[in-house]
Amino acid sequence: MLHYFKAITVFFVWVLIALTSHYFISYKFFNNCNISSKNTTVTSPQKFQLSVIDKTNGTIYNFSTGFTIKQNEPSVSNITNIPYLADSIKFILTNNYAKELHIIGKYLKTEIQVAPNKNIGIQRAETVKNMLLHLGIKTNRIKISGKVENFSFNNKEIFNNGIQLSFDKIAQNYLDSIEAIIHNKTLYPNFQNDVLIPAKNLKEYTQILKQYLQKYPTKKVLVTGHTDNLGYFNNNLIIGLHRAKIIKKYFINNGINANKILTQSKGESEPIAEKTTEKGRAKNRRIEIKIN
Repeated sequence: MLHYFKAITVFFVWVLIALTSHYFISYKFFNNCNISSKNTTVTSPQKFQLSVIDKTNGTIYNFSTGFTIKQNEPSVSNITNIPYLADSIKFILTNNYAKELHIIGKYLKTEIQVAPNKNIGIQRAETVKNMLLHLGIKTNRIKISGKVENFSFNNKEIFNNGIQLSFDKIAQNYLDSIEAIIHNKTLYPNFQNDVLIPAKNLKEYTQILKQYLQKYPTKKVLVTGHTDNLGYFNNNLIIGLHRAKIIKKYFINNGINANKILTQSKGESEPIAEKTTEKGRAKNRRIEIKIN
């Protein structure tokens, strides 16, 4: 029993020593870690100069830097000054053929109209559009306008948020025309020694075909190979089918489900141009894509 009380006493002595040491070390070396309300720092929320809104789904993309404009001048700061903005725009438009970008140039009523029949806001929007065209975005995916806003230029006649950007659905008639092209497409792939060299138009078509099939999951793709009339008829049937299968493989490698793609060959049997000239034969050597 005596040994038991000794053990308890030793235990409490060590607990007291540990607590005293902890308090002393904490106070002496870590006193600046006091979490009282007097020393608590509240971080203010980050302010964004540019917010890009997707009107279709309400998504907002925030950027800490905006487009700088100068009073009475149509020039706008370069889009490359806003990190990731150009790449983000290009990514969204590339991966959704049903969207377009709206660029609105802000201006004051009191600003001078530099060009006839065109307000300075439209000119600013046009400047940004031209930057995007140089980066490879197509002009028919961009709409521009000018808008009178209530803002103030600083003492250097500068305003740091002079452009408004948003994404919206393209007009239904334009969407219908795009999907009609997807439905019935003729391609002239470049084959070198039986190897496909993908051209820009094939890459672009593959991208929108993939999006289309995601939108309409029950649709099927029929890839038909056509040849010229040189050589034997049966051999041309084989060549046409072989090329159709190469295109099918390219589609699969770029994310299109293999089960959605059918292949066939018409060989030389359905020419669309003169068979006796090289120009005509080149036109007959083609791949036709039809969606069912």
